[in-house]
Amino acid sequence: MAKGTGEAGENPLVPNAKLRRMYTTMLEARTLEGAVSKRVRVAKKRTKIVSIAGQEAVRVSTTIELGGEDLVSDVAPSAAMALILGGHATSLLDDFSRTNGKKTKADGTNRLLPTIEDTEERLRVAVGAAAALKTQKKSGVVVAYARKGEATTSVWKRVLGVAAKLELPVIFVVLPKTGAAKKGDDLAEVCGAARAAGVPSFPVDACDAVALYRVAQESLGRTRGGDGPVLVECVGWRVEGKRLTPDDPLEHLKAFLLARKIAIPAWFQQAERAARKQLLRKRRLSKS
Repeated sequence: MAKGTGEAGENPLVPNAKLRRMYTTMLEARTLEGAVSKRVRVAKKRTKIVSIAGQEAVRVSTTIELGGEDLVSDVAPSAAMALILGGHATSLLDDFSRTNGKKTKADGTNRLLPTIEDTEERLRVAVGAAAALKTQKKSGVVVAYARKGEATTSVWKRVLGVAAKLELPVIFVVLPKTGAAKKGDDLAEVCGAARAAGVPSFPVDACDAVALYRVAQESLGRTRGGDGPVLVECVGWRVEGKRLTPDDPLEHLKAFLLARKIAIPAWFQQAERAARKQLLRKRRLSKS
């Protein structure tokens, strides 16, 4: 692989260095979640752990270009998402695996809006935050996540209608369902509600980090430019002649990088060692 800021034959819209960074961030997020789960199991406590497993592609692709004035509305706090937003692995591992009920303000969560269980209320808070950013003439954008199926079509129409009418800087991201694939997972149902509300919408493969990144960049450009909200819906594509099965976004991106010679097998091995070593090294330092 060529070294430097530009590599021969790379796509200027999605630089190779950015693709490798996306992979390592996704890998680090998954490694952290695994460490949190292991620590909780060892402690034999019933601490509830929120996981973004299977969502790493959409999470990283839609946040990797966010800036200091941008905000995120998530469905629930998670160690992996806090890491993606800039948190440090050690403090996140400690905070999200605490079994004594005490929680600190984990780093990486300073740009997260309050988590609200009711979906419509949470989305309305995100819309309100976007309105505040626009009123204050800030360049910030709100990225608001919602699980597929947790809000009705009427809820989406109400929320999207307000965002569209006020031309607010908010990107709605419909997360893929987790667990076993089911009928309808490959349907972009919320995109229909977005079109009815006059909001541009894009159905994207939930495991395709590259496609998600390109859509996210286009959406950010539109929203930052004052053209209002965008909706991105993650779907699981059905391969012709085969049943719909969940894919692993990490393996999907790894295959892409290998096929295009953006990274070699040794690079992936090094990335895995670095992700594990980072946690182990920082844990030892924190004890000294």
